[in-house]
Amino acid sequence: MGSLDDFAKRMNRIAVAVEANAERAVQDVSREVARAAIAATPVDTGLARSNWQTGLDAPPIGVQPARIPGARGSTGDANSAAAMSACEPAIEDFDVTRNREVHITNNAPHIGALNDGHSKQAPADFARLAVLAGLGKIRRARILPD
Repeated sequence: MGSLDDFAKRMNRIAVAVEANAERAVQDVSREVARAAIAATPVDTGLARSNWQTGLDAPPIGVQPARIPGARGSTGDANSAAAMSACEPAIEDFDVTRNREVHITNNAPHIGALNDGHSKQAPADFARLAVLAGLGKIRRARILPD
């Protein structure tokens, strides 16, 4: 029969694993939401797609210029990659012991109109659909160790 000390050590190992798994789940869900939002954002000049930003514990402020300026969607894929690359450092820096929230924000002045369906390139509510993609990811997350 194991001692109380053995039990305490086992519980500590489980707690460490749960913390690490929760941190990874938050990062994975954040990546999925950012990726889905960026990919679904209609693109003309690149401004709206370039303005997806992440922040820890507070939403980012300010409007970013188009990361790769273009016209008529010519730089859509390049702006997607650049926006995701810009979002990644904050997502990767999320630490469950230091941070409480990951904010995925778009401050482009016309993002609301785009999300309302004012572009034929994307369905209305594409931002909500990105959050639903994140919910699907969290449902598959494994927090408790086997």
